[in-house]
Amino acid sequence: MERKCDMVTGEDSRHESEGWISGRSDHQLRESKGEGHSCPSDAQNRERGGHFWIEGIRIVHEALAMEATVELLIQAPGLLTSEHAQVLVAQVPPNRRLAVSPCVFQSISDREGPRGLGAVVRMMDLPLKAIPLSEELLLVVAHQVRDPGNLGAIIRTADCVAASGVVVIEPAADPYALKAVRASMGSLFALPLVRLPDGTSFWRWTWEARVAGWPLQVVATSAHGTEDYRALDYRRPTVMLMGSEGPGLPDSAKAQADALVRIPLRGRASSLNVAAATAVLLYEVLNQRLIARQC
Repeated sequence: MERKCDMVTGEDSRHESEGWISGRSDHQLRESKGEGHSCPSDAQNRERGGHFWIEGIRIVHEALAMEATVELLIQAPGLLTSEHAQVLVAQVPPNRRLAVSPCVFQSISDREGPRGLGAVVRMMDLPLKAIPLSEELLLVVAHQVRDPGNLGAIIRTADCVAASGVVVIEPAADPYALKAVRASMGSLFALPLVRLPDGTSFWRWTWEARVAGWPLQVVATSAHGTEDYRALDYRRPTVMLMGSEGPGLPDSAKAQADALVRIPLRGRASSLNVAAATAVLLYEVLNQRLIARQC
């Protein structure tokens, strides 16, 4: 009789009931990946469980290094050929590890040629007040950015320049969706992430920061901006407000910003991808601040 591809293998699984994952572990995994049937969308399913799925040696390494809460680590010993992966597995307590067959892991994975390591991780949403105000503040606000790949890339770029955090104003892509998590390359764990249902509390936060004496500037981007992005002085606490793909920022957001900048275009393309535009602007901020420190 042919063996089915649904048997848990390894020492960590000896207390599991029949089937490859059962009970609470199965429930966690399905919710984290958005595979439940009681919620109308993947994002709502993850929200209900409060956890999400990550996969790959590098991103699991980042999650553990940044002390994210790994609720369940899933490994396929038959696929794990990396010594570093074995070290990562050993960092997770046995009661939060689950060993499965290669066939089973492949059925979980959305990748071709999976490496055999993934985890269910607790979401890390923070309130806006958790963003520390300082002279070096550099906050990225993704305003209704709908593409998860772009959102993940924005988070990764923010991490690259040591930004103070990323705020996601909804409706927007889910930063915990598989595509966004993969695009962030682990940077999701490296800096504060805030999600807001709309822009109301963000604008109140900027007002409160100014009342407290911080010389905060909110810089909005637009193809019709009044200033070249390089002309602005970014050596003060700065919030970079990035609009969604296509429509960009709404007029109400642009009207409340302190500056409206544009990135010059010389070719036939009419605009930059929002993730690419974010990278251009953040590295201008970094460059100005590095030069200022050298003077």
